[in-house]
Amino acid sequence: MSGCGGGGSSPALVINVSVAPSSSQAIDQGQKIQFTATVTNDTSSKGVTWSQTGQGALSGQTAGAVTYTSPSSGAAGSAAVTATSVADTTKTAIVNISITPPPSIITTTLPAATLGSAYSQTVSATGGAGTLTYSISSGTLPGGLTLNGNTISGTPTGSAGTANFTVKVTDSSTVSATSATQQLGITVNPAIGITTTSLLNPMVGEAYNQTLKYEDNGGTLPVTWSLASGTLPTGFTLDPSSGAITGTATAGEVGTSTFTVKITDSSAPTQQTATQVLSLTITTATACGSGSESFLSGQYAMSLTGFDASGPVGMLASFTADGKGNITGGVEDINSSGPGGVQANVPITPTGSSYSIGADHRGCLTLVTSLGTKLFRIAVGTLSGGVATNGRSIEFDSSGTNVAGSIQVQQPSAFSNAQVTGNFAFIVYTPLTAAAGGGFFAAVGALNLSGTTVTGVGDMNINGSMDPGNTGYPATPMSFTGGTYNIGSNGRGTLSFMVSISGAPTTINLVVYVLNAGQMNLMSSGAQSATNNLFSGFAGLQTGIPYGNSSLASPSLLFASGQTGPGAAASRVEAGIFTPDGAGNFTFTGDMNSGGAVSTLSESGTYSAAADGRVLLTNTGGTSPTQVMYLVLSNWGYALSTDGNVMIGDSAPQSGIPFTNASLNGTFSFGTIIPVVAGSRLMAGEATYDGAGNVSITFDVNEGGFLSINNVVTESYAASSSGRVVTPAGGTTLTVGYIAFPGTIVSLTLTDINPTLSVMQQ
Repeated sequence: MSGCGGGGSSPALVINVSVAPSSSQAIDQGQKIQFTATVTNDTSSKGVTWSQTGQGALSGQTAGAVTYTSPSSGAAGSAAVTATSVADTTKTAIVNISITPPPSIITTTLPAATLGSAYSQTVSATGGAGTLTYSISSGTLPGGLTLNGNTISGTPTGSAGTANFTVKVTDSSTVSATSATQQLGITVNPAIGITTTSLLNPMVGEAYNQTLKYEDNGGTLPVTWSLASGTLPTGFTLDPSSGAITGTATAGEVGTSTFTVKITDSSAPTQQTATQVLSLTITTATACGSGSESFLSGQYAMSLTGFDASGPVGMLASFTADGKGNITGGVEDINSSGPGGVQANVPITPTGSSYSIGADHRGCLTLVTSLGTKLFRIAVGTLSGGVATNGRSIEFDSSGTNVAGSIQVQQPSAFSNAQVTGNFAFIVYTPLTAAAGGGFFAAVGALNLSGTTVTGVGDMNINGSMDPGNTGYPATPMSFTGGTYNIGSNGRGTLSFMVSISGAPTTINLVVYVLNAGQMNLMSSGAQSATNNLFSGFAGLQTGIPYGNSSLASPSLLFASGQTGPGAAASRVEAGIFTPDGAGNFTFTGDMNSGGAVSTLSESGTYSAAADGRVLLTNTGGTSPTQVMYLVLSNWGYALSTDGNVMIGDSAPQSGIPFTNASLNGTFSFGTIIPVVAGSRLMAGEATYDGAGNVSITFDVNEGGFLSINNVVTESYAASSSGRVVTPAGGTTLTVGYIAFPGTIVSLTLTDINPTLSVMQQ
């Protein structure tokens, strides 16, 4: 039988709640999220109610949507937003939210890197929602380095220097990504590097000891030296710890040995290394150029200062060269702190005395007196009519006397009191004996020579004690009175005057060698003691009296030598451009080496020039002390510092500005001036500039009694428009020079602990 279906009710519809976005959210503080809810089987369309726990707040609630706003500050935290069905309150949907501050890069600096060495540094950030992504938004990393994640790593390549860049960090907030940036830089320092580019040549039979030098801007000590290729001469060794090359050359080793030295540091995991090709040329002591003896012809004066085994020593000499290699006569004055003491007016014996000069203007000079034989290496300079008017000289023998100085032609027509008259500005200096407490002394001033009488004024500095006993200093100088002078027919003369030092009347006795009517060499002739010092120097006729501030009105080369501090055992040198404006204001920029510490100088101040040529320079824009200067000519004078460095030197006017590499073209004789300490390297030689940035230098050396000849260095150079010349043209600067005018340069080494100045003249 067919029947009707039975009655019954339909199953109840299940309500479900969902929220979009539905997954957990990671957002930054201050961000908002719009949530929407969907309720299935909500036949009454009642929607949901909203609730929230944790940080933040809800706003704009409706049955289907709500806005969640995270807190704008404070610590990181969390929240939960819940949608509950109105029709069935047992049905809910929950979304969890993590809240963090916006991203911020907290790394503000990065350590330096080193060329050729592995580098790895992390850039750190705080905050940021979700995963952080790092990138370089501007600038570039140093060559060889990359940014992976938040780590900068790699091995620097290319050249040293600083690379500036901006790092950007971006988070992954589910609302919208937030970024932050930080400007950073990485300085890439050189290849531990070997700064020794040449070695002094050893002579047969002489103990040799030269230490290799290196520059360390990022390496790890200790370092080890080795030979990468080639061999040292027989009997020579390289100390792996100190880098000292030592040995004694034999006659069988005469010639050149070329080899490559290597330095290795202790960096981990990758050691830094550097190499340098070097050579040693073993010579005999008698090797000397010849064939150009005509370069010396006439009467010449030498002025030499330095040290012997007992302390300071000075020498003035005059000799006559016949243009053929013979010395036909002359005279010497020596002032030593040793047993020999003062040896005055000693005749030079023609027998045994001689000279020779090669085509390169370098040569040898032998002077024989009753005191013995002295050997010198010389380099002659400016030629007039094929004959040298000046040159440089160093003593070069086994006597233990290490002196350096000048050679200048003399004019016999000036050899009389009548010819040597007027006001002469002077400059004198000396290291002090141990009996005097050591240190350095210098003085500048002006002497008036008239008939046979001497008067004058001056300023002296004894280890920082200026004008002792002069109550008028600095306004007025010390007075010189009661003096006499007499010039002999051979150009040698004597000069004396009285000065009160610390209240005690003191007689100063000098020997002078006249060069011409306007120039003379000076040296004290009294025995050295605790209260009487050797000093040597120069005097030049003042031209331009009365002087004034307008007498200093153009750029000049200012250079000076002294000590690193009162009584110090190390030397200090500086050179640069002194620019007075003619109205009492000046600036100075230059370079300094103080006991191996190299720096640049930038100063400014005021000056006041008196009618007699005495100038006070007061530094107001730098660290240097007041200086006293005495003018010889307009823009030319002798300067003395008033502090314990006792810096003494010249200010010589520049001409030929602007300078270029072409300003240096031709052969220049050069040599050391004003050695301050016994260990300084004394040199005489020739430098040939090609005008295009290349220079070849050949020189002889007396370094504390170690003698070396025929040393050759070939380098590049670069001259700025102001006259500053650096050698080499690129890389680590080894020497800085300044051009006074195209025929004269003053240079200083930047690698020596006891530096000296050298004067080059064409």
